[in-house]
Amino acid sequence: MAEKRTALENDSLLLEVEQTGAQLARIYDKEKGRELLWEGRKEIWGRHSPILFPFVGRSFEDSYIWNGSVYPMGQHGFARDMDFSLVSADPLEAEYLLEDTEETRKKYPFSFKLYSGFRLEGRKIHVTWKVENKGESEMYFMIGAHPAFRVPEGKTIYDFSFDFHKSGSLHYQSPDPDGYEEEARSGYLDIKDGTVPLTKGFFKDVLTYIFDKGQVDRLSLLADGEPYVTVECPGFPYTALWTVEETHPFVCIEPWFGRCAQKGFSGELNDREGIVCLEKNGVFQTEYVIEIH
Repeated sequence: MAEKRTALENDSLLLEVEQTGAQLARIYDKEKGRELLWEGRKEIWGRHSPILFPFVGRSFEDSYIWNGSVYPMGQHGFARDMDFSLVSADPLEAEYLLEDTEETRKKYPFSFKLYSGFRLEGRKIHVTWKVENKGESEMYFMIGAHPAFRVPEGKTIYDFSFDFHKSGSLHYQSPDPDGYEEEARSGYLDIKDGTVPLTKGFFKDVLTYIFDKGQVDRLSLLADGEPYVTVECPGFPYTALWTVEETHPFVCIEPWFGRCAQKGFSGELNDREGIVCLEKNGVFQTEYVIEIH
């Protein structure tokens, strides 16, 4: 059965948002007659643009410790698989809401509201998040984006290159095949003239590039050297790049607040690198922007 979707549309773009996961499920460029977002074929990768909450990446051995108790947590949290409530919608904007439940509190013992919004302005898509702490103490969480941009018709991922809009050397870390980060898998990506081609083997040894310390606040995919898609994410401490060569005809550009756990990490949740602390009654808000060229 097809997921329930909400459509947003202007003269340039048509968007569809799925209620499950409040994920952007379609970006259609009306002016150029092409689909930009991965269609979610399950035999390859069954998602489009999931929201990662309340964790980004994998926790060590799929669990974490809070106040001395151990809680189970799957990779990238649970929000991507839950039904959000549609709060409001019009032709250019929609907002969804997810609240904690008895079931979520078994895995994540915090009371919260998570608002996920989408706003269409010309050829730009504004994706907004608001997290409210509804509990009686501090709340710890992560949140991230995972949009997958498909290759143009008749092309492959090797027709893509990355424009970082800067030159120099960018530090990255990468998870191992089990999804944990190790210092030995860190390195530097050298950028000349702002761009890096996606050549064969780019993702062989580095399975995911995770650029830290807010180094990347704007990143574009170029197709045959021409601008294709840009993700603007100022203020995000981490930005990741991911695909699987030879099998995945798309590339993900992922702005994150949070990151995968270090291999062997056994500390408390509040000690995990990249965690966001939200005080009682606190509100966290952020936004990233997708521009279709």
